[in-house]
Amino acid sequence: MIRKRLIILFVLQIALVLVLSGIYLRYSLQNTLEDELGKKLENIAAIVAVQMDPSLITLLGPGDEETRIYNNLRQTLLGIRLAAKMKRIVILTPAGGIWLDTEPGTMIGTVYLQGQFNRSEMESVLQGRMASSILFRGNDGRLYKSGYAPLKKDLQVVGIVAVEGGVESLAIVNTMQRRLVQIGIVSLLFSVVLAVFTSNRLTAPLQKLQQSAQKIARGKLDQEIAIKGKDEIAFLAQTMEEMRKAILQRDERQKAMLAGVAHEIRNPLGGIELFSGLLHDELTDPEQKSNAEKILKESKNLKTLVQNFLDFARPIVARKESCSVRTVWSEAEQLLSHEFEKKNVAVDISGDARVFVDPQHLKQIFMNLAINALQAISDGGYITVKISENENNAVISFSDTGSGISPGIQKDIFEPFFSSKEKGLGLGLAMCKMMAEQNSGTIQLVKSNEQGTTFNVQLPLNKS
Repeated sequence: MIRKRLIILFVLQIALVLVLSGIYLRYSLQNTLEDELGKKLENIAAIVAVQMDPSLITLLGPGDEETRIYNNLRQTLLGIRLAAKMKRIVILTPAGGIWLDTEPGTMIGTVYLQGQFNRSEMESVLQGRMASSILFRGNDGRLYKSGYAPLKKDLQVVGIVAVEGGVESLAIVNTMQRRLVQIGIVSLLFSVVLAVFTSNRLTAPLQKLQQSAQKIARGKLDQEIAIKGKDEIAFLAQTMEEMRKAILQRDERQKAMLAGVAHEIRNPLGGIELFSGLLHDELTDPEQKSNAEKILKESKNLKTLVQNFLDFARPIVARKESCSVRTVWSEAEQLLSHEFEKKNVAVDISGDARVFVDPQHLKQIFMNLAINALQAISDGGYITVKISENENNAVISFSDTGSGISPGIQKDIFEPFFSSKEKGLGLGLAMCKMMAEQNSGTIQLVKSNEQGTTFNVQLPLNKS
């Protein structure tokens, strides 16, 4: 997630810079070329105004199109247009009518249409200043610009010279824009590659730390956190490694203490069980014999609890092999058959799968789940075991019709020493979870209510 965000942010920044730079460059270049073209057209218009004879031009009127003076003046105007490579040159009356025009067939006095759109520029020229128009599109669909200069006679403005030039120079802008787009695309692709490379360098250590933190949160403390370097990420990794070692040492001390206490309790407990059994056999008084029997029963219960302590404190190492889930369940069911009969519990099993796990661990998982189910069923009920497969795992659905688990404690049932029972250490489900994870599997509570409880156990299939 962090990697994707870094890549997207980096690419967006590059794209934004390229777009803004392209827009600014195009705008600046276009304005510069427009200004230069406008000045060029104004200068050409001024040259035309100097070279043309205003005395002769002002004598022209409608109907003079066939006169020698008109033709001579127009030929001079055409020569200037060709030499300057302009589209059109027009000499106008102060009112905006045409005196001379390089376009063929234009009659004297015809209204100059472009002047209708450039009235402010025309008025500026009548006051003795030069001016240029904004860009406009001609009949051929191309862009043009006009430059205006005053035609003077005896220092008085008697007409207007208009020069229309093509905006071929602006084609450079379009060419540069295309080049910028091409450069932008290449730069964007390069920035994506750079962003992926940079994000990998930045996020790969963070992803490793995230995975390590998740393993620590799940209680998996056997894998060392090793990230080299001297930056902040390496410092964080070192801190997490120290935390992992501290938690591991604390757990080992706790388990060692737990195993020691359980071992010390088991020795005298064996004596209590032995002598209470002898006492039970020797007594003849029914009441005393019943009391001795209670002592013997409670000592056996305490022996079971101590054994559970030892099993929890002992490191769990899975000796994996290929085995049938149904066969392992049959072994667990046989050991608990007396309890099933006593509680009048029927068992229904369907399906089968071969898994690669420690069969003793799987049997212990089944037995712990079955014992919890028997404790939840008052008298008469069902235990259903459904075995199926997905792509990589065997899925074992274990259901009972017991009283269910209270919603308020469901999130804590896999925690060691958590129990809602009066007699119980709360190690059964914790051991199930530890053994499932040791065999590369999982166990989870699917649902639990007054109609019963369902657990799902997933274990890796044996595919060889």
